[in-house]
Amino acid sequence: MLDDKGNTAVYLLYAYTRIRSIMRTANIDRESLESCLANTEIALEHPKEWKLGKCIVRFPEILSRVLDDLLMHILCEFMYEMATTLTEFYDNCYCVEKDRNTGEVVKINMGRMLLLEATARVMEVAFYILGIKPVTKM
Repeated sequence: MLDDKGNTAVYLLYAYTRIRSIMRTANIDRESLESCLANTEIALEHPKEWKLGKCIVRFPEILSRVLDDLLMHILCEFMYEMATTLTEFYDNCYCVEKDRNTGEVVKINMGRMLLLEATARVMEVAFYILGIKPVTKM
């Protein structure tokens, strides 16, 4: 149950905390993201961006299935899929580029940061439904 690998609550929470860690690294908060939402394009050019985007837009369908069937494991399975898709995205698509020598942030891909924020918000709602309090650090 407390394993940070595989289909566990800790693994799901770790995925969420990774998003919040990236946001802290970029020094970006929700208000900053919301203000840039109107003029920032989310391009979805990389296959892993597409995969994560498609996962996010399935959330209403998943909620509908949970309500129809009253089977919470459907939401848990979706959350695990989202966490693994997020990990694939994170491993393949930079969001924050740092200088190798100084460690200072050089470039922030705001479109990808918005994709991360959308993922985090879906996860927050799912955690709430499941009765799990998300954490921002682990």
